[in-house]
Amino acid sequence: MPIVSQVQKMKALGRRTPVVRASDAVRAGIPRTSLVRLTESGVVERVGRGLYRLAEGEGYEHPDLVEAAVRVPKGVVVLLSALVFHGIGTQTARQVWMQLPANYPTPKIGHPPLRIVRSRKPEAFTLGVETHRIAGHAVRITDPERTIVDCFRHRGTVTLEVCLEALRERLRNRRQCLTVLENYARKLGAWRVMKPYLEALS
Repeated sequence: MPIVSQVQKMKALGRRTPVVRASDAVRAGIPRTSLVRLTESGVVERVGRGLYRLAEGEGYEHPDLVEAAVRVPKGVVVLLSALVFHGIGTQTARQVWMQLPANYPTPKIGHPPLRIVRSRKPEAFTLGVETHRIAGHAVRITDPERTIVDCFRHRGTVTLEVCLEALRERLRNRRQCLTVLENYARKLGAWRVMKPYLEALS
């Protein structure tokens, strides 16, 4: 197949989603060998294992979250990565923090680097979990209040300083979130820990 036709097919896929899975490209009639040639020629960029985009395409936000969600569909973006996504606090996330079921195998991927936290609670994968469309892909991320409750649950890992910074900022910007925070904290077993701080800051 002429390379021009393959580029046109990639552009058609790119209009639906900037990040294209290799399997989707193959289904669209672009062989994997052609993906390699397009990458070597600079027409296509490889942004992750089995993930491609047109080099001329515009960038998109949170590429690591997109790649992690594609590679680990069972995962939920949590803790520091969720704080950064929601613009809460001053933290940065050098890894993608993902929550997985306790019995789920540890993903063996080189990029993006993952920081895995586990949960045995079924509600931990639904309560306060939002689905955001980023670059055409579904990325599951905890909402701001759930993220803060999770930080308190994992305060030994993310530090209490991070928890308090996020809580202060959220209470300052949205006082009405108190009820939601308490609800999540009670359901996820963090109420005893969070109650004194909520009472002191609210």
